[in-house]
Amino acid sequence: MNLRLLMLLVRRELRGSGARVAFFVACLAVGVAAVVAVAGLADSVQGAMQREARPLLAADVAVSSRRPLPAAMADAPAALIEAQAQIQVFATMVSATSPRVAGEAPASVFVELKAVEGDYPFYGTLTLDPDVGLHALLTDDQVVVEPALLTRLNLERGDSLLIGGSPFRIAGEVLAEPDRVEASLSPGPRVFLSAAGLERSGMASTTGRMTWKALYKTPDVASATELAAWFEQQPDIAAWTRVETWTEGNPGLQRGLNQAETFLGLVALLSLLVGGAGVAQVIRAWLARRFDAVATYRCLGLTPSEVGRVFLVQTALLGLAGSLVGALAGTLCLLAVPSLLGDLLPSGVVNPWQPLAILQGTFLGTGIALLFAWAPLRQAQSVPPIRVLRRTVEPLPLPTHLKILSAVFLT
Repeated sequence: MNLRLLMLLVRRELRGSGARVAFFVACLAVGVAAVVAVAGLADSVQGAMQREARPLLAADVAVSSRRPLPAAMADAPAALIEAQAQIQVFATMVSATSPRVAGEAPASVFVELKAVEGDYPFYGTLTLDPDVGLHALLTDDQVVVEPALLTRLNLERGDSLLIGGSPFRIAGEVLAEPDRVEASLSPGPRVFLSAAGLERSGMASTTGRMTWKALYKTPDVASATELAAWFEQQPDIAAWTRVETWTEGNPGLQRGLNQAETFLGLVALLSLLVGGAGVAQVIRAWLARRFDAVATYRCLGLTPSEVGRVFLVQTALLGLAGSLVGALAGTLCLLAVPSLLGDLLPSGVVNPWQPLAILQGTFLGTGIALLFAWAPLRQAQSVPPIRVLRRTVEPLPLPTHLKILSAVFLT
């Protein structure tokens, strides 16, 4: 059978089957759209993380611990370190110096303190108001706070705040931090203060729930890798600390994203398999109505393999059409993701054009269509020519080994 005759027969079989074709395409399109949307969203977020790896860490190498950092860290090779900073983060209560209403106790709120020493951050932008630099605002009696804290305590810039019983003047507001990706999980608004301010508050010796972190800026990527390896090779350091490099991204965030991607991917794949079951039913019902035409083809000289080829090409074309429609729908879903998720994702993270996700969804959709149509197509090949004269003749039953093979494929 030449290609021209094959396509002629395929086109003839598609005539008058608009409703079935539409249902076939819809079954696949829903599942493929889910696959493309999930894969595209995951690729977008992963790509954004790779682009923003340094700002997410705010350094080339970060060493963090739940206890004071080991003194052995001071012996790190100086040639690998261009600059360093120290950070202490912990949660506590702060309060206004005077009550809102006379006779009442001053209002208080749970916050997350961040004591900074050194040129933090090395990468990314720390947005402040006024924008004069963090170290210009932080002194031993001045702090910088998130706007949410001012709202909760009914304070203004220039007012005083009690931290550990010591008053601190609010010198400015922090609007954004490059390394704060878990803001929604924070116990409260962030308050920045200097290391001298932490000593003055009397809370420097606090150890419960405090995180110590050392940030390092290195001359190049090789130096970052070498410095991280040096830390991990020191028993006194590796036993109590976690070492991260910007090339690894944020491990906690990566782990969460991978788990979300796996879950959503399984849901998308399940919807595609359900669509494949719909495809199998459409193909089965379709071919059951075409057995007379198949018997006619056999009488005209077509072999069983040629009959199977006609319907296989037809299924492949419809599977491709359904997959392309689904890929388009999935891309449109990615366009709507920023408005649906609101502030959960930074602007510009989601890139709707994801060629790899589109190819993946297209191949999966077409493959699922062919896989679920395989058993009905094999049955169509067994229609005998005698059915032209006796319409009660059914297709020959499939051999046992083909039934087992079909069951294996579909499970």
